[in-house]
Amino acid sequence: MKESADLANAYAERNNKNNISSIFWTLAWVGTLIAADKAVLYGWYSSDWVSILAIVFNASLGLGVILAFMRMLRGMDDLQRNIQLNSLAFAVGVGFVGGFTLLLLATTKLISEADISDILVLMSIAYMGMVVYGQVKYR
Repeated sequence: MKESADLANAYAERNNKNNISSIFWTLAWVGTLIAADKAVLYGWYSSDWVSILAIVFNASLGLGVILAFMRMLRGMDDLQRNIQLNSLAFAVGVGFVGGFTLLLLATTKLISEADISDILVLMSIAYMGMVVYGQVKYR
């Protein structure tokens, strides 16, 4: 019985560590994304080399986000991994359909401008909504 409790504690500790790592990498990536964008927008520097370095650094942190998320997925149990898989599949589908719909709307001039950030926001909302739905469904 004690071994079972120890395994459960080890599993919970590993998941917490992986979740915190994933959150850290995501916040660092988003922070450098905002900093690089605002630096160009407000003219904090004038050299293209600084912009290139900021973009490369941001992309490197983005790779860290991907690896941390993959590590987090590997540490999950089958049910949690299934919820994540369904959520990611739904979000990608929403991105494809939403992206091409936005493209058609812009092509037919029914909207004035197609912005990729709209699709990314839509995908993020779809992903988060499906994670919540999956958690509630399998409670």
